[in-house]
Amino acid sequence: MDSLKIDATETTPAINLDRQTGEVEIAGVSTEEDALGFYYPVIQWLDTYATQPCPETNVHIRLRLFNTASSKALFEVFKRLNDIKKKGHTVNVNWYHAEGDDTLKDDIEYFNDLVSLDIQSVAE
Repeated sequence: MDSLKIDATETTPAINLDRQTGEVEIAGVSTEEDALGFYYPVIQWLDTYATQPCPETNVHIRLRLFNTASSKALFEVFKRLNDIKKKGHTVNVNWYHAEGDDTLKDDIEYFNDLVSLDIQSVAE
């Protein structure tokens, strides 16, 4: 299984999924209308990775902005990460946001309520 790297565009985030280290990074803006289409390779990669994950998976989310379609796609990503955790592996999720961005902090709490990943809200 290879790592997956996707460069950012004006409407899609940079993606870096490293098979060797278990590092997962999503950074930038995610406002693509066909978000599930964009995130499909990420979801596929996580499905394959989940069959033999690293003992510890570290997820770093640095999304400044995302739309409703992206929210649904991110939920699919979080479900896959949650499945890895349920199999007994460590999954650390840090979601970075600007200090005082209460809207994004509320979104992070919403995702926390949906999955049992304990997503950490980290002010930068």
